[in-house]
Amino acid sequence: MNDKKYAIGVDIGGTYTKFALVDEAGNITREQRIRTDSFSTPEDFVQGLCLHLQSILDQHKERSPIRGIGIGAPSANYHTGVINGSANLPWRTYIPLRDMVAAQMVGMHTVVTNDAKAAALGEMQFGVAKGMKDFMVITLGTGIGSGIVSNGQLIYGHDGMAGEVGHIIAKPNGRPCGCGRKGCLETYASATGILVTAQKIMLANKLIPFETSQEITDAAMMGNPMAMEIFNQTGKVLGKILAHVHTVISPEAIIFFGGLANAREYLLVPTQKAFEEELLFVYKERKPQFLVSALQHKNAAILGAAALVF
Repeated sequence: MNDKKYAIGVDIGGTYTKFALVDEAGNITREQRIRTDSFSTPEDFVQGLCLHLQSILDQHKERSPIRGIGIGAPSANYHTGVINGSANLPWRTYIPLRDMVAAQMVGMHTVVTNDAKAAALGEMQFGVAKGMKDFMVITLGTGIGSGIVSNGQLIYGHDGMAGEVGHIIAKPNGRPCGCGRKGCLETYASATGILVTAQKIMLANKLIPFETSQEITDAAMMGNPMAMEIFNQTGKVLGKILAHVHTVISPEAIIFFGGLANAREYLLVPTQKAFEEELLFVYKERKPQFLVSALQHKNAAILGAAALVF
């Protein structure tokens, strides 16, 4: 008898929603996607999504059943299963996503969480955090997401919203953030923030600014001094804040995921230097590992969502 475990992982993004069947070894099959922004209402979206999920169920011929549906989505709350006014989705409204999906996928265990927290679960189940009980995943994309695992458990907090490292104030009265405050870490260390840094540095040197974070990475790899300085300044801010977070949670590893993590040593070396300079002395003998996600070139979001079920 086949005793494999299976789950469906769903990654809801502002433009595309991707989903697939995943086994407990992290193998992905029957991967599909739909345009999130092609649906005018959340109700239409959920109906369209569930039609596709049902087709995956109908095609599943293994003896072992599919154990549930895990969904990662921006601003989703694990405790309530609700998305409430996400700035990254087409519908900025109250969406009881878990209940809506469960009502259509009758009999299927359905779990919902924030997409960055799903990434942490995916890393623990399938990636470099396998076997670790205390670590943090930092996703460096358009914004900054984070998932914190302590004693083997993902930290949600009493309201499901714990772990917003990207919205720790890095510089008081600094750059305006989409959250309405000023100086949040993500305004400096996200892919968006690093472009603002690039513009300031390069215009001051009468140079045409880079247009994407990948251009900065490519230039750094060729030894461009401006690109190196951009990463240096970004690393200083990121490392300092991570040292403060470390004081609270003392992780075994800090794992970097997302487009900026592809810069690897160009970003991580100055980040680690600033981190160690800021780190409280009692932690200096057992500093955490700085790692890049092992799931960078896989569909980590789908894997993380499926890990919710496992």
